[in-house]
Amino acid sequence: MRRRTRTVMAVVVATIMGLGIAGCAGAAEKTVEHTADSVTLAPGETLVVDFGEINPSVGDAWVITQEPDAAVLGPGEEETRYTGEEGMTGAPSELSYRFAPVGTGTTVIEFEYQFRGEVPEDLDDQKTAKIEVTVR
Repeated sequence: MRRRTRTVMAVVVATIMGLGIAGCAGAAEKTVEHTADSVTLAPGETLVVDFGEINPSVGDAWVITQEPDAAVLGPGEEETRYTGEEGMTGAPSELSYRFAPVGTGTTVIEFEYQFRGEVPEDLDDQKTAKIEVTVR
């Protein structure tokens, strides 16, 4: 009986610790829309820049045109999540870029919309994003 009690207690402690760690992991991320002008990150907080839905199958893309200062933020990691149904061709995806802090300070990240690898000729389709990031 004593052995079983220890096993149950170990499982309870592991579960509680796992929940605590999961809660911390979710709090260590700050998501902003690509239209934000500026953002401030707390120590250890990762920046996620959200571009919403794009359709890479037709050539939509957002690219980094100015990397952040390497002493403040690490390089951006592009992340996409396919939002179409399995087997569907030409469906959109959700796009974001993730930047991990490496030090304190202020830096700027710039992005540009491209269609099929180029800036669109039509001025109405030309889009940029510039975000000032401060890491405390």
